[in-house]
Amino acid sequence: MSPRAVVATLIVLALLSFPAWGSPYFVGRIFTPTFIFGVIALSLCLLAGYGGMVSLAQMTLAGLAGYGFGHLTVVQGQPWWVGLLGGVIFATLVAFLFGLIAVRSSGIYFLMITVALGMVVYALANQNRSFFGGHTGILGIRAPELFGHALTERVPFYYLCLVVGLATYCFVRYLARTPFGLALQALRDNPRRLAALGFHVALHRVAAFTLAGFLAGLGGLLLVWYNGAISPTTIDLTRLINIMVIAVIGGLAYAEGAFLGALVFVLVTNFASSFTQRFNTVIGVVFLLTVLFSPEGLSGIGLRLLAALQRMLRMRFAPAERVGTE
Repeated sequence: MSPRAVVATLIVLALLSFPAWGSPYFVGRIFTPTFIFGVIALSLCLLAGYGGMVSLAQMTLAGLAGYGFGHLTVVQGQPWWVGLLGGVIFATLVAFLFGLIAVRSSGIYFLMITVALGMVVYALANQNRSFFGGHTGILGIRAPELFGHALTERVPFYYLCLVVGLATYCFVRYLARTPFGLALQALRDNPRRLAALGFHVALHRVAAFTLAGFLAGLGGLLLVWYNGAISPTTIDLTRLINIMVIAVIGGLAYAEGAFLGALVFVLVTNFASSFTQRFNTVIGVVFLLTVLFSPEGLSGIGLRLLAALQRMLRMRFAPAERVGTE
């Protein structure tokens, strides 16, 4: 096995066994929200890292999934599975509509259009009471129960978030190797050449945006179950930017970066707030240091360390291999 595969296996084993030996605080307040924000940031990494589309509307789509679940289960009194399907479908459909609006632009214009769309939804959520609940939002949202236990209990919910995080990560990694994923990366590098080869550029962008909305919707459901409520503050401008900060710190070009950035963000948010009220400044400093010293984020640093480890292993075992062959 390569060093990268060994490290990945050790990380997965550590995460699977973490509730048995880890602190309850880290299980419920650090790693659980890390997986949630990681799934939402993963949708941005899919768009930006593989498709070259930097969107600030991913938290909006996650929030819409939460609003859909809350409206169906709390306001309409529907079963949890109806709310789950409705929330994910709602976020995916809105992502499809956002994609139709934004995909014919690129660069800073695409970014600004997604910000504008997110702010439109935020203003609507503040003013509409029949669906969004106005400024108060929707309270009393309950997660599904499994075998008589609420999924929001610390250990079951940790494993639920871990499974969703691993599944979405593996899905994005697999997608990158499919013809669609390769076309998406070609679209990022040279959309004109891709169009000259006969590919429909706008259609691929809309499909990518819709798929990213589906992933963000999954994260939004986990988030609304974690908080037990949903309000416009969940999708305000600060939260939209936080997802961008998470993805950049971890590394926009890597699927792993979503979860690495989320872990750093949650750690700073929880512990820096104990020392200063300006914990957002601390996050900003971490963001600037990452951009200045490692534009590829923490994932880039990790890959360079793994490459150095591989070189050391080759140098260590190369003489023995030569002696054996002689």
